[in-house]
Amino acid sequence: MRLAILGALGAGLYLATRPDEPGRGIGTAWAHDTPGPRTDTDTGQAPRGIRNNNPGNLENNGIPWQGLASRQTDPRFYQFSDAVFGIRALARTLKTYRETHGLQSAYDIISRWAPAFENNVESYARAVAAAVGADPYSPLPDDDRSRLRIVKAIIKHENGLQPYPDDLIAEGIKRAYT
Repeated sequence: MRLAILGALGAGLYLATRPDEPGRGIGTAWAHDTPGPRTDTDTGQAPRGIRNNNPGNLENNGIPWQGLASRQTDPRFYQFSDAVFGIRALARTLKTYRETHGLQSAYDIISRWAPAFENNVESYARAVAAAVGADPYSPLPDDDRSRLRIVKAIIKHENGLQPYPDDLIAEGIKRAYT
């Protein structure tokens, strides 16, 4: 009973605070030539993962990812010079989970990605699985279309919104697999 109430409260809070309107609080130009974190999203309005160009909210654990911002000012999460590099890191992590750790279902992947001590793994796994029409406990499909949908679902769950165009996400995924 307590878990159901907490889940309902969390869902209500999420629905009440998510900005669904296109372009709300974030810039629309994704490519830029200057190093460092993007400045068009540094208004304080965008979620932390979007401001950091790290839409998967990957924690800084010392991996020398491609495209890291020259200055890492966030004490917990990586900051990338451009969103495509943060999306690449997200997709590369998912690829490693599948190929190295044998994690195939949304539940197994999300249990590692967003541990239960600070996340509702069940809800998160259901959202990711639903993005590809799968059961949270069955293997997720691993093709280009499904990868795009999975990455978009993770970005939305991590940030409360998914502001990136499909071509940018597809480019990040492509970079992760080449």
